[in-house]
Amino acid sequence: MAAGAITVHDGRDTLERASEDDLVSVSEAAYLQAALVRHRLRAERDAQALALIPTPLGTCANCDERCDAAARYCDPDCHNDHAQREGLQARLRA
Repeated sequence: MAAGAITVHDGRDTLERASEDDLVSVSEAAYLQAALVRHRLRAERDAQALALIPTPLGTCANCDERCDAAARYCDPDCHNDHAQREGLQARLRA
């Protein structure tokens, strides 16, 4: 894995005089930074998926179609589909 150019404010490449150990440290830091960014993005995506967003009354929680204001789902099929999808997501997170 090649290290990218590390520059100072005047644009000079500071890796031209770096030792092999310094180059490894730069590569390791870049890899760690990329991994931390991926982890943060995944955590944000999972947090959004887990957020409890209440559906307005009269809207099916599965298909967003209009339904009875007292019901959460428009029919039993939507209820079953939603339950299966929730179960699959729970197993994937575990």
